[in-house]
Parts: sequence; structure tokens; C-alpha cells
Amino acid sequence: MGGALDFIRAANHSPGGASLICLPSAVGSKASRIVSKLSGPVATPRSEAGVIVTEHGAADLRGLTLRERVRRMIGVAHPAFREPLQREAAELDIIHGKGTLR
Repeated sequence: MGGALDFIRAANHSPGGASLICLPSAVGSKASRIVSKLSGPVATPRSEAGVIVTEHGAADLRGLTLRERVRRMIGVAHPAFREPLQREAAELDIIHGKGTLR
């Protein structure tokens, strides 16, 4: 697949290390790069995602529950897409309402 997973795992397992996945939060004003569910194969399993960084901040996902990870990811999404992401997460029964954990 190109070796990205090898670098991510090495960063995660090195003393004091953490993998950083850096991406823009949106594709212009058209779509969020932070999504509520995936529609195809992924190169990085969620168990290996350490810190996600966008222009809106960093979400340290290490050691968190799925619900906590969702809240943090929504927090670094583009502000225009946060409310729809919260609704979608609530519909998927991951969070309740405006980011309140069940």
C-alpha cells in the first residue's frame, strides 16, 4: 500500500513517539474530510490512528473509547460540517445530541 502503515506503527511504538495524520478538514466548501462512516477500504486501521491534525486543531485519539474519539474528531472538523457530523453520529447511536455522551 505504500508503506504509510509501517511508518505509523513505528511512530506509535517508538519511545515517546506518536503518529500524526495531518489533513485539511474539508474539500473547499463541498465536503468534510472528517466523516461519520467509511465507504471503502482504509490504509490506516483506527487502532493505529494516534493524533489527527487539521487547521482547526489536533485530536489525540490514543487510549480513548469510540465515543470519545468521535467527539474529538468532530472538534477538529471544519466548523461548517460539525453539526451534520454530530447528527450523523447520533443517528449511528455513537453520541447523543450535541456531543453529549450516552
